[in-house]
Amino acid sequence: MPKIRHIGICTDDVHGTADFYIEAFGMIEIERSDREGPQNTPEESWAVLSDGYINVTILKFKEDRYGGGYPGLHHFGFQTEDLNEAGKKVIGNGGKEVKWWNDEFGNAEGDENNWVGEKKYLSPQGIALDVNPSGWRMFPGGTRGEDS
Repeated sequence: MPKIRHIGICTDDVHGTADFYIEAFGMIEIERSDREGPQNTPEESWAVLSDGYINVTILKFKEDRYGGGYPGLHHFGFQTEDLNEAGKKVIGNGGKEVKWWNDEFGNAEGDENNWVGEKKYLSPQGIALDVNPSGWRMFPGGTRGEDS
């Protein structure tokens, strides 16, 4: 079965966006274009990050060869062991909590002592992030957090 191993994000600030994901979620930098250089102009730059399972490529195009050229992605999720610590890191690195959503919908499966499901945040570029301590259902009939 095919597995997601790569997500692309278009942005106006490649290096700032990469630094956010490294600092807020501990992603590993695989490689990035030079901040300055003859072939990597500010109009076209990139960074490749990984969590060890999925790579995230952050791109800025002078001319978007796939069309559109608009910054963004709808959202993607990070599973974390400590939801509160992850939230502090997101906010501490320029992200924002989507508090109204978290207050109204975020813990529908849990209780006040056990958060189940995701909290929503926005990166500094406005990309929606689901941060989740309990995992997602990864296969039909599965339960949250199961690997297979």
